[in-house]
Amino acid sequence: GQRLTVNGKELLCFLFVFFTLHPAPFTFHRVAWAAGEGISPEAQPYVKQLDAKDAYVRQEAFLHLEALREPATAPVVRHSLNSTNVETRVFAVRAVAAIEGAKAVPTLLERLKRERPAVRVAAVLALEPLQTQDPSVAPALIAALRDRSPQVRMAAVDVVSRMKLPEAKAAILTRWKRER
Repeated sequence: GQRLTVNGKELLCFLFVFFTLHPAPFTFHRVAWAAGEGISPEAQPYVKQLDAKDAYVRQEAFLHLEALREPATAPVVRHSLNSTNVETRVFAVRAVAAIEGAKAVPTLLERLKRERPAVRVAAVLALEPLQTQDPSVAPALIAALRDRSPQVRMAAVDVVSRMKLPEAKAAILTRWKRER
């Protein structure tokens, strides 16, 4: 075998051209992932749109993947939980909950503790249908009644008020007395 040598200028030139032509390398990773990891042809266009610059296109992609509930898309959607964009993380929380169901509970509980208010609201709402499948959900939702954000507290009041547990009723009553 021959050995290829590249000097520093050639490498910099290659990198400049590559990243100019491919500004979002992760997009290509998602496309390759979608093609090779059992993601259905129906879901593949939406996987490709998860990195769109247009927020509406991204939202639509998450909503379609959420509706499809295809387990093979979960790792790709999960990656969006670490996006720098808050809206993207909100959409990803909803989609992960819909796609994975009870398997997503630990992730959702973590998001409920350490995220921006909009993402915490999405986590509260995503946890509601999972409370019968995981015993750790109800205490976390009740604890969200004491969240530092009024938006999260309001979402928690909405969710906890529909719970049939005695501790949920007591927590709502305590919250009501405190807010008076």
